[in-house]
Amino acid sequence: MRVVEINDGNIDEILGIIKNKDQKVVAEFYADWCGHCKDLNSRVMPHVEEIVKKHPGKGMLIKVPEPMIQKMIMGGANAQVDGYPTIRLLQGGRKKKDYNGRREVKDLAKFIKKSLGKCRKTSRKKTKRKKKKRKKKTRRSRRKSKSRKRFLNFIKLRQF
Repeated sequence: MRVVEINDGNIDEILGIIKNKDQKVVAEFYADWCGHCKDLNSRVMPHVEEIVKKHPGKGMLIKVPEPMIQKMIMGGANAQVDGYPTIRLLQGGRKKKDYNGRREVKDLAKFIKKSLGKCRKTSRKKTKRKKKKRKKKTRRSRRKSKSRKRFLNFIKLRQF
């Protein structure tokens, strides 16, 4: 997978790639003045980028700074952002889903690999269902059920 930082020089090329209907892209929208973004970019993203670069696949992780967001919107990508940082899966230039999980290396890397890479499904072993154990009837419940049966039989006999 590729990791790309969008700037004025490569935005047209990246927009062309993003608009391809089969291309999946995870975009991180951030602002330089945002404290959460600074923390995410300094503490978490370098480790996530290393993991993503090693992972095989056709997907891309792009980092979009605040000044480039308006240019992406004008270029036809769905980059409308309500808050920073926003991590979003795009396919064909359209929003597929936003990441709302924890901002930790393990969780972000898992989301990105699952969204972009080839995730083989592991077959689960079929587990046998446990049979529910029936409670043994107590004397009282046995007596109640017998009395009900007798009562119902009595009513049936009375009707005819």
